[in-house]
Formats: sequence, structure tokens, C-alpha cells
Amino acid sequence: MDVDILDEAKRLVTGKRAKSYGSIEKNFNIDIATLWETWLTARHGENMKVSSLDGFDVAMMMVMVKVARLAQNPSHIDSIVDIAGYAHILGVLRPEVEHEENPKEEV
Repeated sequence: MDVDILDEAKRLVTGKRAKSYGSIEKNFNIDIATLWETWLTARHGENMKVSSLDGFDVAMMMVMVKVARLAQNPSHIDSIVDIAGYAHILGVLRPEVEHEENPKEEV
């Protein structure tokens, strides 16, 4: 089956995905943007430079995308599975700590 990529993307974004995640405007401009702004300010300070982003930031922000989507549809299992995958990536990419004074006991 030959499907035009843009037509298929539009169909998904305005159909099934819109029902799962809410409107594009709200999901990206309010839900995701607010979470990302909060994260970036907390991690990098008020004067954050885009060049200071790293893979850890990207993985963390992708988790936030999934959280924003789950807020609209808490039973969407794909988002939950994706969060688990991003958690693994966060573990791989986590910044090294020079001296951890009180290491937490592993679970």
C-alpha cells in the first residue's frame, strides 16, 4: 500500500492521536512547553544556552512529552512503555557525579 507520508501523518495527528493526546496546540504549546521550560530552567538556570542541552536533557524532555500525553489519556499503554524506555536511556546517559556524599541504596 502506497501511502503519502504527509497525508498519513495528518490523519494520525488530527484523528487518533488528537483523541489520545488532546489538541496539538495545547499539547505542544502548553503541556510540553511548560514542562520543558520548567526542566530547562531548573537544570541550566535562567540564562540557559541551547548549546548546553545534552542527551540526558533530550531523554528527560521526551519523558515529559509522554507525561503530558498521559495527562490527556492515562490508559495509553504505549506512552507508559515509552517512559520505561526513556528511563533506561536516562540511566545510560546520566551525568557522572564527582563525589557523591550520601549515595542512595539501590532498589
